[in-house]
Amino acid sequence: MPQKRLRGVSLALAAVALAVLLAGLLPSCPVRTVDAQLLSGLTGILGTLLNGVSSTLAATLGLVGGTVTTVTGVVVDVTAYLSQPVQCSGSVCVKLDDYDQSHSDLADVNAKVLLWSPKVAHVTAGKTYDPRGKDWVSVVATCRELFQYEKRLATFFIRASFHDSMAVDVSQCPGPNCGGADASLLLSIEEMARPENAYDDFSLIAARAAKKIASFFDISVADTLAVCAAVGPEVLSKGRIKILTGTGAGVLRVGRLDNIRPSPPGNLPPNHADLTSFAKFWKERGFSEAEATALMGSHALIDTQACFNGRRINDYCDPATSDCSNVRMFRWENHYYKDICSPTLSITPLTPEDMALDPVETPILGMSDPELDAEARQETCKFTSKEAQAVALNNLAQTVAVTWTNKNCRAGAAYGINVTQHCPHAYLWFYTTNDAYLGQACQGVGSAPEAVAVRNAARSYVNNQATWDATYRSAYLKMVSTFATWSQIATTNPVYINGGECASGTHLEAACAQASPGLATADTKSLYSGSYILLGSLLGGACRDCAKGVCPQPSQCGQCVNTFNNRLLVPRNPLVTEANCCSCASLLRSTRYNATRDASGNTYVTSTTFVVRWPDVMPISQPAQPIPADQGGAVPPRPLDTTPFNDGVAPPASTSLATVGDASSVCPSAHGTIIKVRGFPSSPFKWTPFTQTYANPPRAQIAASYVKPGTNMTVDAYEIDIFATAKNIGCPAGKPTWSLTYNGSVPGPSFRVLKGRQTLVRFNNRLTPANLSGTPFSEFHPCEGTRSGRPISVHYHGSASLAPYDGWAEDTTCGAESKDYYYPNWRAGFGWYHDHQLDITSENAYFGLSGLYTTVDKAAEGGCGEPWNLDGIPEWDMQFKDAVLDSNCQLYYDRAGPHRNNLYGDINFVNGIPWPVATMEPRWQRFRWLVSSVARPYKLRFVNADGTDFSGGKCQVIGGEAGTRRSPVSYPAAGLFMGVAERYEVVCDFSGLSGKTLFLVNAYDDRRMKDVPYYCHSHLVMKINVACNSTGCPASPPAFQPPSSSRVTPLDRVLNQTDIDRALAMVANKQCTRTFRFGRRHGHWVINGESWHTARVAASDVGHNTWEVWCLETGGGWFHPIHIHLVDFFVLARNWDVNQVHDYERWIGKDVVQLDPSAHIALLLRFGAHRGEYMFHCHNLMHEDFEMMRSFHVMPTPGSRTASTALPMQSDPTIVTTLNYVYDLYDDPVYPAAGPKPTSTLTPLRTPSASTTAALSMPIDRAIHRIYYPYGSTNITSAGAAKLANPVTNPWLVPICKPQKAYP
Repeated sequence: MPQKRLRGVSLALAAVALAVLLAGLLPSCPVRTVDAQLLSGLTGILGTLLNGVSSTLAATLGLVGGTVTTVTGVVVDVTAYLSQPVQCSGSVCVKLDDYDQSHSDLADVNAKVLLWSPKVAHVTAGKTYDPRGKDWVSVVATCRELFQYEKRLATFFIRASFHDSMAVDVSQCPGPNCGGADASLLLSIEEMARPENAYDDFSLIAARAAKKIASFFDISVADTLAVCAAVGPEVLSKGRIKILTGTGAGVLRVGRLDNIRPSPPGNLPPNHADLTSFAKFWKERGFSEAEATALMGSHALIDTQACFNGRRINDYCDPATSDCSNVRMFRWENHYYKDICSPTLSITPLTPEDMALDPVETPILGMSDPELDAEARQETCKFTSKEAQAVALNNLAQTVAVTWTNKNCRAGAAYGINVTQHCPHAYLWFYTTNDAYLGQACQGVGSAPEAVAVRNAARSYVNNQATWDATYRSAYLKMVSTFATWSQIATTNPVYINGGECASGTHLEAACAQASPGLATADTKSLYSGSYILLGSLLGGACRDCAKGVCPQPSQCGQCVNTFNNRLLVPRNPLVTEANCCSCASLLRSTRYNATRDASGNTYVTSTTFVVRWPDVMPISQPAQPIPADQGGAVPPRPLDTTPFNDGVAPPASTSLATVGDASSVCPSAHGTIIKVRGFPSSPFKWTPFTQTYANPPRAQIAASYVKPGTNMTVDAYEIDIFATAKNIGCPAGKPTWSLTYNGSVPGPSFRVLKGRQTLVRFNNRLTPANLSGTPFSEFHPCEGTRSGRPISVHYHGSASLAPYDGWAEDTTCGAESKDYYYPNWRAGFGWYHDHQLDITSENAYFGLSGLYTTVDKAAEGGCGEPWNLDGIPEWDMQFKDAVLDSNCQLYYDRAGPHRNNLYGDINFVNGIPWPVATMEPRWQRFRWLVSSVARPYKLRFVNADGTDFSGGKCQVIGGEAGTRRSPVSYPAAGLFMGVAERYEVVCDFSGLSGKTLFLVNAYDDRRMKDVPYYCHSHLVMKINVACNSTGCPASPPAFQPPSSSRVTPLDRVLNQTDIDRALAMVANKQCTRTFRFGRRHGHWVINGESWHTARVAASDVGHNTWEVWCLETGGGWFHPIHIHLVDFFVLARNWDVNQVHDYERWIGKDVVQLDPSAHIALLLRFGAHRGEYMFHCHNLMHEDFEMMRSFHVMPTPGSRTASTALPMQSDPTIVTTLNYVYDLYDDPVYPAAGPKPTSTLTPLRTPSASTTAALSMPIDRAIHRIYYPYGSTNITSAGAAKLANPVTNPWLVPICKPQKAYP
């Protein structure tokens, strides 16, 4: 490498350069505005290149007049291209006039670079291409400097050497669109590292940089790629592996010809090739399985790894706060083999029908601005230079699906993987299908000779980095020769290089010729100009030729060096040797140029390394130019689905009870037949609905109860065991079905809790390895090592819980561990509890881990009473979900196959019973409905036996997730749409229906249920026989009494009309506090282009006790039920239109909203009462497990929009200090003090003991829910308690209307 000194030109030239810069003459290349006086001085040289090119060179380049003809025959006028008075490369420029005076052959040099002729067989340049006369050491030095500056280009070149090394498209060469260097006298590293396009196309970006280098050194692009790709591992391994040694015999053959088309077929096996086809491809080309496996190790650099560091599952580097230049994709190491050999890999063949299930990528032109911004943040750490980071808005058909989980990760220890370091591995599969097949072979799949050879090789590379390095080096050298097409000269005279050759003679560099840095001395200039009077006459001008790199007899150049040294007036410079000057043949220079301020007051700094050809060339600097805009243009407004709807129109009676679709194609003809609808398989049974009796889940039983003496504060305790069990659920084959259960039931026990009574629920995880043995269920990460079993995390969905008790996805309770969850129960509402364990929520919940949790306020049960005479109306709490069974009556779940994006079943369950039959009295009935399916939404209607609508005229929607509404609304005759996790409360008048039959049906909605499969009985949910009980019908049953005025809901207490009006005004102006787009990028479900593992926190600055307008968007033709933890919200508008909000979801507190296909929703969220980090995600559990989940952090944020109701408490330092006592502790969702504990160390809550009393009294003694219940704790000062107990000051205060006591 050359000495990096600031080298210069004459003071006159520096003055000219500075004058040009100060005048702002170089905003871009070519010059757009030029000082008039300077222009007059330039007019004489406008034709320097065009008129000065020698006839010999013009003929070689095909320059005729002002035109050239490209290799494909296109005639291009290059007059303007060759007549530019200033040539630029990046932010450094050269003024041609200053060099024409001393370099008479400048025109030839520039034209040869600017009009570089590709080395193609049918053109002269290709036929005469002689690699022996090229400056390979400078090519190597340039590649090395480029890769040290921008590591990602090293990965691009290495990958391109496989895909495109012999076939970069040079069809537009020669000419201005060829992609060669922008200037002949310099080649800036910054310019080469600056991607020309805004898409992540590694081959195009590598080709562009390669063409620049190729044109500068007059070599082929194919040789450039091969040489640079050999340098890449050296840079990325920090010198550990050197393919080009720089000394000794040559190893890499050069002399390749280019092509006029990219990627000719046959360069690589198909990316879906199985192991046999893969090995066959390489064997036919002379490569062993070990060599082919070693070459595939270059996928260690594949860029889908993004910012992954590799030390833990969610270790992604944040370029905003960290140096991300050493993430895994920039490290030449054998982590690739550890990844593919991890026994966590599965491959599922896909049919065309299966592949049609995969949603398309969110198109970049359809991205909203927030998603574009998020994409930029995600991609920036893939680049190591700031210039490349600035353009990192990138767009990064398999026949198999590859699934990579951490299940069984530690089994890799059997063949050498250091599982302590490697497990858990990253969540995302980084590689290709080829890699997956190699990985399976490494894991022991297959006994064919190819599989055994791959297995032995991959395992050896896992255990020995040096073995892979050595095998890759030899295989690479073979590979880039096997696929090459050689020039005629290189065929006759094969040339091999080691990367240290100066084959054409010695380039005498000024830096080596001077004892000190600075402007070139007269002697240095003399050396470069070759003006040795005596020696020149003796050697016939050889020194002048040597200075230009043309030296038929290299020894003469050595004589020139010695003669120069003898002429120096200073002591002999030890740097001036033939070897040293050869190694810095072309000048790689670093410069930092500080420009003065421009007219706008901006100061520009140019800092770059560039390659020059002459010692007296010092580029002038221009202001940094903006990155070119994406050629796709500005992001257009996204089209929204504004299809009109009418909830008041019922479907025709003839369709209500009829199968949706063609019965012959969606209904099995007999047992044993599996029907596929939209690619999703059914159970292999012919079902008969309405054969089982409806039943409620068991009621959760209180294990212990506590009342704080002298207060009205209570805590009730429950204990839930989680274990697997097999029960008969009505499968036609008569076999029991295995489930994961809470206390042995599916659904789990239903909680019925009085508002104002806090609860402690202890969940004991009995899913230990011993208990899992013999079941379909297995252990999973992170329950491994010192912990074991199957992990769980419990989320009470509908509670504003403190962060450590919210069911954080990584707050894991393993087998033989227990966790105590504390819930405030601050308002009446209809919630549920379910598993929320990271990566396996869908599996745990689908197999049974969910249950109802209802908080009531009935006067008869000790509460304040419910509105509208609801206290006396019978209640039916129902949980709807679908499922599919296999032939053994087991729940079918294949997340690597048909269920990788959605899970739909052919059986509708109500409280775990398929299509039940319920008997209800002819009176008003109250229903609480929850959709707990994995993916399927429901659109529920009551219809009569003849299919006519019943619910539209006899039912009303009275409440939902956050309790009862302000006032009831009419039930939609078209059906009540419910996405996954949505809840609604409904009352219906069954009076006068004794002896009648009603059906609860699931109406199909082709707009909101896009691509949801309906099987033979998917439209049926349950049957209701209306009849009196055994003692007859009640004489005068309590009737629903509609209100005369609206009531104040809990959400209205903390969010008043002033806030609502301001939020509506924002929506009217299409303004949002935050926008989140739910889409699909790089094959993964994401929010704003990011996922849980790549960038968990989506909003880190949500203010405590504030409100915000969140706008949610879909990224394509699919739908998502969105759940936001902690908060209740109002739906303000759909598609920016308040009139598109459905009446039943308007002005009702919600925590889930259905985001329809191609839709936009505006929500008003009230943050509080707690601080901390909370999740929000798509509640399609397959989407959630596959990364469509992120978090927000509620914290004191200056300038936040404080809710009007909270203004008094936010401004009172006593209240703030009092609340901070709790929130400073409970801000962390994995707060260690609230974490799981070994079950063996805990006393059962049913057993009276000091530990039980301590557990029960803790939330009162510490007042962890003090914003709701500011009583009974010594941790609260009397002043703080008094202020929190004032409902005017504290809108969160929970009214407790009656004296409370401990339950027996």
